[in-house]
Amino acid sequence: MYLSSAVVVVSSGMTRGTWLPSTPALRVQRALSQVYAVPTPPPGAPADAGKRPIAYRLDGGYNGGDDPHAPHCASWSYGDRTPTADCIGLALWSCMIDRKQPGYAGSRGEWLNCASLIDDVDGACRFALPIDDAKAQPGDLLITRDHVGVIIRPAIGDFDHLVVDCSPRHGRQTAVGIGGPWSDACRVIRIRQPG
Repeated sequence: MYLSSAVVVVSSGMTRGTWLPSTPALRVQRALSQVYAVPTPPPGAPADAGKRPIAYRLDGGYNGGDDPHAPHCASWSYGDRTPTADCIGLALWSCMIDRKQPGYAGSRGEWLNCASLIDDVDGACRFALPIDDAKAQPGDLLITRDHVGVIIRPAIGDFDHLVVDCSPRHGRQTAVGIGGPWSDACRVIRIRQPG
């Protein structure tokens, strides 16, 4: 493993710390693509692998969001049989950001999660900026300290924001879905461009 410009390349060839430019439209498109995604299993996976949508898993190493170049947000779990992700894995993949940022000294170390993104917004604003709820746009994130979703339609009149998120509230077997705010504590943040 070597360190180059705060990006770590591990011997397997996977680069950690990737943060690519993205547009609001791309973030929405990527989030929506995961609602019905049935990822192709990795090489060498069992014959019964795949053939299922992304499931929810909150377990380090199996919660997705570590490769913005990947065709989907999930990691492979349960003997490479099931694609799994959590809320921040889906949101950061949609925003083209690896959840691990080597060299970043955030409130959760090098790892980005809901709490560390809120702490960033309340402090350095390296990854995101706070946005007034009434000024939310598609591609912004709706976030609390323990959950996040990608806004695909901002609030209109009496209707709440509509988000794509990965949550057991959609079902553990089909975890990526479309829903509304889950808490009065929800805040809107806007992902910055790298650089």
